Amino acid sequence: MAHTPKWISATSDEPVTEVAARSLKFRLEPVQQYLPLAAKKYKEDIEYVHQLRVSTRRADAAIEMYRELLPEWRAAWIEKQLGRIRKATNDARDDDVFALRLAGDKALAAAKLLNRVREQRVEAQQAVRDVYERVNKKKGRFGRRVGKLLKRVRLRGKRRQSKEPTYRAWAEDQLRPILDEFFKMAEDDLQTTESLHQFRLVGKKLRYAMELLSAAFGSELRKKAYPPLETLQDQLGTVNDHASALDRIGHWIEENDDPELAKYLSEMLKSEQDQLNESCRRFSSWWSAEQRTQLREAFDQALGDISRARKTT
Repeated sequence: MAHTPKWISATSDEPVTEVAARSLKFRLEPVQQYLPLAAKKYKEDIEYVHQLRVSTRRADAAIEMYRELLPEWRAAWIEKQLGRIRKATNDARDDDVFALRLAGDKALAAAKLLNRVREQRVEAQQAVRDVYERVNKKKGRFGRRVGKLLKRVRLRGKRRQSKEPTYRAWAEDQLRPILDEFFKMAEDDLQTTESLHQFRLVGKKLRYAMELLSAAFGSELRKKAYPPLETLQDQLGTVNDHASALDRIGHWIEENDDPELAKYLSEMLKSEQDQLNESCRRFSSWWSAEQRTQLREAFDQALGDISRARKTT
């Protein structure tokens, strides 16, 4: 598997269209690489499905970031396929995660449930195979559409009449609104799992934007602002994992007619609820007013340096 960079390399004074084409290429290549692996070789490594899902999210973020520079119908077609891929892999990924958890439990009931989960996982794979065939209805169609999209990255609409912005100028204009959205939600009353889930999505949007745009801001943004944001995402991810597990266990309780499994699942449900409560408590303790202030200052410093540099050029 070829290495695909998380961070986009660029210089701040490059034309934005050049950086956009390169960014889209780096974000869409992993989707093309992992889709056949997830469809045909999922038994070799459950990470194929996981990495495919991550790749589609990062590709979506890149398309959204540079939408103004793209032919709308081509971008919309690729976005539709990315959405289909994620939807088709939902159950497969859930089964993989649940099976991995059960595999570490030596209880007889866990082994019995694991067999059922594995059977369901085999059934879930059909959706992954189907989406692979659909996206590549004509062999290589997805790749050809990606290639045509990349060749058509350019200024559009009113921007065609103006000077092309640099990557640095584009990056600041794009990042500011995402930051505002993030810090506005950061001040909300994040007391429910649903509010934490929505905050996690906004944080993920900011994280993906930083990976696309950080090269425009020197090293400050990546070194000082990204690590605490990554910690925040990890903590919110733990909360989300427990909340998702509760839903999954609830599903198995509804479908189950085995008394031994019913008892095991009820105990698992209580344990998962306790872990969810604890992960929420840990997040609330960590995500203090001081933590929010420090993160905001890290962003303001990096963006402020760039703003001052722009005024002197």
